[in-house]
Parts: sequence; C-alpha cells; structure tokens
Amino acid sequence: MGPYDSCTAVTLESVIKARPTYTRDEIAKKIANGDLLVIYVSKIYRLNNWIKHHPGGQMPILHMVGKDATDEINAYHSAETIKKKMPLFYYGDVAKEDEQFQALLAPVHLPKNELATIESLKPKPQSSIIPHEQQQIIDAYRRLDVKLRFLGLHQCNYYDYGRECIRYFLLALASFLLLYLGTRSWHYYLSAVFLGAFWHQLAFTAHDAGHLGITHNYNIDSAIGMFIANFLGGISIGWWKYHHNIHHLVTNHPEHDPDIQLLPFFAVSRRFLSSLYSTYHKRVMKYDVISSYVIQIQHFTYYLIMCFARFNLLIQSYIYFYKNPRTPFRKYEIFCLCLYYCWYGYLLSTLPTMKIRLIYLLISHVVTAPLHVQITLSHFGMSTEDYGPQESFPSKMLRTTMDVACPTWMDFFHGGLQFQAIHHLFPRMPRHQLRRAIPYVQEFCDEVGLKYHVYGFVEGNGKVLSVLKDVAMHVKLMKKVAEAHTEEKIH
Repeated sequence: MGPYDSCTAVTLESVIKARPTYTRDEIAKKIANGDLLVIYVSKIYRLNNWIKHHPGGQMPILHMVGKDATDEINAYHSAETIKKKMPLFYYGDVAKEDEQFQALLAPVHLPKNELATIESLKPKPQSSIIPHEQQQIIDAYRRLDVKLRFLGLHQCNYYDYGRECIRYFLLALASFLLLYLGTRSWHYYLSAVFLGAFWHQLAFTAHDAGHLGITHNYNIDSAIGMFIANFLGGISIGWWKYHHNIHHLVTNHPEHDPDIQLLPFFAVSRRFLSSLYSTYHKRVMKYDVISSYVIQIQHFTYYLIMCFARFNLLIQSYIYFYKNPRTPFRKYEIFCLCLYYCWYGYLLSTLPTMKIRLIYLLISHVVTAPLHVQITLSHFGMSTEDYGPQESFPSKMLRTTMDVACPTWMDFFHGGLQFQAIHHLFPRMPRHQLRRAIPYVQEFCDEVGLKYHVYGFVEGNGKVLSVLKDVAMHVKLMKKVAEAHTEEKIH
C-alpha cells in the first residue's frame, strides 16, 4: 500500500480527531516558542516528544520544522509508519487559506545551535522559483510515485540478491585461498585486492539496508546492515544512516549537507571560503591557511584522497559512538565492530612480516577508492545553490544530483550508485529496480520542464574536476589580489 492510497487517507482520517486550525503566522509563532511543527498533507504534527526517539536522528526532523514535508515523509517512511505512528503526534490543521504554502515565510528566531536550519524557512528573493509551477511539479511527482508503486518497482526481487551473494562469496573465497595457500608476497597482495573488492561490493547492499530497501522491515534491514557494514566492513551502519539521512534531505547545501562539508581537503562551492557554520557538525568550518593551500590543488589531489577515504569512514564511526551515547542498536553495533577487528586482526597476524601486513592493510583499503569516487560523483559536480523552501522536493533532488550512464552489464560495478538522481527521488526503491524507472523519470521531467542530468562516467568525472578546479582557481586569484594589496600598502 502506497502513501497516496485512498485507504491510507481514510485510515488516517478515522484515527485523527478534529483539532484547531492554524494560520501560517500562528504556526510561525508556535515554532518561535519551541514547538517542533511539521506539516503533512495540510495537517500539523508536533514532534517535540518524538524527536529524541526518531530512528533517523534528530537533524532530519529539525530540517523539516515549519515546512510542508509531505513528499519527504512519504519518500522515507513506510505506509505503515505513516498510518500508525504519525496520528499520535497530530496537533491541528493548516488554515485553508494557507494550505498551498510550501513553508513558513515569517521570520523565526531560535538559537542557532538548536535550530540553525530555521533560516531555511525564509524565502530567497533572488530565487527564480515560481510557486504555482512547483505545485505542478509536486502533483506530477506524486502521480509518478503512485504509478511506480503500481508497477511493482518498490518491491524487492530477492533473486537479484542471490546473484549478489554468489559474487560476494567468490570474492571472499578468492581472498581467503590466496592468503592461506599463497607462499609469495604477491599472493598476499592479490588477496588484499580481492578483500577490497569484497568491501566495495558489500557497500551497495549495506546502502540498501540503510534505506530499508531489502525487506522494508526496520529491524530486519538494520540487522542485515549491522552484519554487512559493522561485522564484515568495520563501519557503523548507524553512523552511515544518521549521516546519509541528512544528506538526502538537504542535498548539496553547504551549511547542512555533511557529504560536501570536507574542509580542509575539498570545497565544491566558493561559499566554503567564508567559514560557514555546519548544522551537522555544530561548529564553524574554518577556512584557514592549511585549507587555502590544500584547496588550491584539490583538482589534482581528488583521486589520491579518494584512495584513503575508507579510513575516514572508520574514524567517523568511532566519533559517532562517542558523541551519541543513545543510538539505536548501539551495543549490537559496537559488538559487531569488535568482531570485525578480531577477524581482520587475526587475518593480518597470519602474514609473515610486518611490512607485508602494512602493505596488505593499505592495499585492501585503497582498492575501495572507486566506491568513494562513485559516492561523490553524483553530487560534487552539481548545483550547491539554496533556492529556499519554495523549491519542491523533486526539483531540488534533480537539480543537485546526476545519474551516470553505463551499459547494463556494468551495473554490478556501480551497484545502483549510477542512478543517484532516481534514488534521491525514491530512496526506498530497491536498487535493482532503479534502471526500470529511467523512462518514467525522463517522462516526468519532460512533462514538468525539469532537467534529468545524465552523464557518462568519464564526462561526470570531468564535471567534478571542473568544479574543484573552479574553486581552486578562485582561491589562487584571491591570494594574488591579497598579495598585490599588501605590496601596494608597503609601497
């Protein structure tokens, strides 16, 4: 049953009793007084008592406060959750004269460290977004969602995962045999290559589990995610979900999206040169002397840094557990991580010399570099502008995300990450179904006048490098201007 089914609507109506109606200004005042109000299908939900228990973390809710989050809620939640959980937090209805607004436009003042995203509730005067056009896009997107659900594209084909598991097993077996039967150093190094390829492939299924796209059951998919990511990969699936959920809601927003907040290594927007406040990290991302030197060569260091990106994922997992003592499945996740270090540590201990152990560790991690290129490819080269709350969910997703064109036989290598634009529109759609959705998404884009960005792998990499080079050249120019100004003062 989809979120737009009449059955769902009838059930909600039967559960929810009539409550007071509130105008836009009244809602804004309540938010200013500390109420966390989110709008879903012209109804208002107060989430103060739920935010600490939200499986997706607190930040996704904070990013939606004051906004019409209908499409976001439908995209990331099951029909069962919408039907059973949301009525518990029903607060009132939006006044009829304000039903069409996409977000609160009245200025609201809340502490920056508690709700820094409140600035996003204000319209952007420079934006070319036209409200009635956005409503047409929303209507067409919802029709598309219903159509794809009817066609069964939200259903998982488990035969696809059967083939995936065979590939995983063969990669792990090859790594194991080379390690234990090998007698020369190159045998061990080749074993490390297969282990890295094993991790690379596993990441795609961990991504599916994180989106509840395998069984669509929270507990089962969470268990699958912990087994794959924590036990087999050494990376916290809880951290990944917390981080990734925010990325999906505020894609490519410099202040909000942690996926592009990568100073001092990368800056995909000139706005990072102004030391922005990160609502994810809850601190100012300082653009300092080190950043200025590194950013100047970022288009040259991009692939080199991607070789070591896996180490960053490991570190971020530990930071997540340290900063978040109350996380879902915390004990199970930490236990699985401990088991990972047991088996991986034992594996390294079987190697004959310390030199071979270090090279093995390095190779197995560096081999995953293509995965990190794939992760960044779909966003680094896309828009980082903020069009404000007037922009619809599908419009924002298609503006900030690209797909990568590739032949069907290469799908195993990209693992669904080549269809990021479609995935951002329908995050719970199983990745093996994403290719089938292409013609329907293209038809939708043609209907509403949006551009569906699709580039070849090489062309997409070129766009990423072009953006990195543009920011790097801007930094160099700023430095030259500053030096010239200093010399002028001296003389």
